[in-house]
Amino acid sequence: MIAALLAVALTVSVGGLPEDPAYLPVHAAAALGTFDAEGVAVTLRRARHPAAAADALRAGDAAVAVTTADQAVRGAWARGTPVRVLVAHRSTPGVALVASAAPAARPAGIEALRGQPVGMPGPGTTGHLVLAALLRAHRLGPTDVRLVSLGGAALLTRLAAGTLAAAVLEEPWLGRALAAGAARVLVDLRAPAETARQLGGPFYEVVSVTRADPARLAELAPALRGYVRALVRVQYWLATTALEAVAHRLAPALVEDPARVAARLEAARAAWPPDGHATEAGLASTLAVLRGGSPWPVTLAIEPRTLGEPDLVTEARAALGPAPPPP
Repeated sequence: MIAALLAVALTVSVGGLPEDPAYLPVHAAAALGTFDAEGVAVTLRRARHPAAAADALRAGDAAVAVTTADQAVRGAWARGTPVRVLVAHRSTPGVALVASAAPAARPAGIEALRGQPVGMPGPGTTGHLVLAALLRAHRLGPTDVRLVSLGGAALLTRLAAGTLAAAVLEEPWLGRALAAGAARVLVDLRAPAETARQLGGPFYEVVSVTRADPARLAELAPALRGYVRALVRVQYWLATTALEAVAHRLAPALVEDPARVAARLEAARAAWPPDGHATEAGLASTLAVLRGGSPWPVTLAIEPRTLGEPDLVTEARAALGPAPPPP
């Protein structure tokens, strides 16, 4: 009771469900009581999508937005609300570029996609941004392939039929395509090493951000420190604990089938930064991918150091030490 009375309040707009591993740490910290244990009374408000979470931050309806890095830049910073990253929730894109396994298709590599139909989840999605970066790295522009924007089920169907030479897929469609033998992996960006090789460093797909205003940061400092500590504890636990134990601990608050969830999280495990730190080098590679995906306003000037974590976050992470206590 005393801890509850002393807790500082923080409203957080979350742009994704716990079924998405990138957003799971925030939902888990609430369900496990880790925010409360760190002295911050967090109210999670589920936004319809990452763009809506960024809008809530801009409008002042939330002090923190859990959103994509693209929306942190394009949805907030480019619209007059500079932000700072508090926690990085994913260091790789949750996608892979796959080739059709149909005999008529079967491109040998990215260079072989020239002139071919290539599917993606939709304009502005992580899949679109990553595909643009991969094509650019292999000296292919967006007009050098025939881009097709489709939903996941349609991408899977057309890969199986061979009417798409390749596509960028996310889960659950990626797993289904591979299990059905409809596709084979060309580039698996769920793996940190492959992400670094293909994109030049980490790609922070989902991040927690807050307004960069110094006065506002000072006002929220106690709550933000507690928020960061809680999430670092959860992400370290997710990254280092047997996934069966993780799934059973989360049940029944967040999962219905622990075995199924453990299997699904296995592929995502390496993507959680255990310390939640968005490094300057990682932000540089992330911004390079975002900047190349679609045009930015010519007046937008943003650098890793201006987007990176404020000092209060660095101090909060350091206070936990190299092995943060479990949630």
